[in-house]
Amino acid sequence: MRRIPISVTPTGFHRYPAGTHGLRHALHSCVASRLITCLVSVVGIVVLAQTVSAQNLQLMKTLTVPPEAAVHSVAITQKGDYVAAGCQDNQIRLWAFPSGELRQSFTFQDQKISGVWFSPDGALLAAGGNRGTVRIWGLPSGKLKAELKTGADVKALAISPDHTLVAVAPAEIPAQLWDLDIGRITADLTPKFAGSSAVAFSSDGQWLASADEDTVIRFYDGHTGASRASAQDLLLETFAIAFSADSKSLYAGGADKTISVIDVATGKISRTFPKQEFVVGGMDASRDGKSLVAAYFDANGFSNPAPVLEWDTASGSTQKTIQQPGFRPIGGGFLPDGRLLLASTAEGKLQIWRIR
Repeated sequence: MRRIPISVTPTGFHRYPAGTHGLRHALHSCVASRLITCLVSVVGIVVLAQTVSAQNLQLMKTLTVPPEAAVHSVAITQKGDYVAAGCQDNQIRLWAFPSGELRQSFTFQDQKISGVWFSPDGALLAAGGNRGTVRIWGLPSGKLKAELKTGADVKALAISPDHTLVAVAPAEIPAQLWDLDIGRITADLTPKFAGSSAVAFSSDGQWLASADEDTVIRFYDGHTGASRASAQDLLLETFAIAFSADSKSLYAGGADKTISVIDVATGKISRTFPKQEFVVGGMDASRDGKSLVAAYFDANGFSNPAPVLEWDTASGSTQKTIQQPGFRPIGGGFLPDGRLLLASTAEGKLQIWRIR
């Protein structure tokens, strides 16, 4: 999503740590075999979260894919007008939404697709391959705009709001900042001994953040890639990041099962949300700044049930726990009007749901 990558970047969130096949580009785990009610302690007060029942999940569209084209990753534009899926047959399929009309099909041919991403305005679609190729197409024309060779399986990607830069996190090597106009790397974003699990641009384009495998979150100038600050107080690796609506804070979650709120200018943790039972795998923040959606996974097994939680950013309390028998979210995110969309697969079909 901006998308549930549910790697949330400005185009949704992806469900597991980037590069694991089961997600990042996708939430490939089974979400709950039964409904549960989530109890969380907030400043000593136990708050009962609303569990999303079948009546709260509205199926908006079912998209059909060929039997041999199982969907591994999904991205939805922030406007909600396109849905893209990376499929097992090495095809990227693009549908108009909510009509469900198949608009384009792009091929990677010699590479498995590791993830799909939209630019913040939905004018560009990017896809990464397991051999390090990144291809970027313009929409709605479908014209190939750029092809980048990153050197390793693409774990995470983010496109700057002005379309001039692309941040790419290849597996086990430093993240890279590419200038799309010249098609060259302008900066390596992480230390030589570490890669990145997630990258994201702020909505105003002023900041770029990377969640790095050495447990440090680093902040860069969103135009030049120059280092600006770092958060070094996290003891375990972060798998998902999302900027706040005002670009002043970064939400970070991962192996410590906690969402931390980090001041972008200083790199200091200002507060944390209550710790959960599961690992944070992906996040997306609403455009009004009031809500944060986080997808979780069970570190003991990606196929085990785990929830998607919607948080109130002001109070740090959960508002909704999204779990349904047989419901398997693999992508999604918030639309400008506050609607939350989740994508799931069932019996060879891609389903788009609205959370009420």
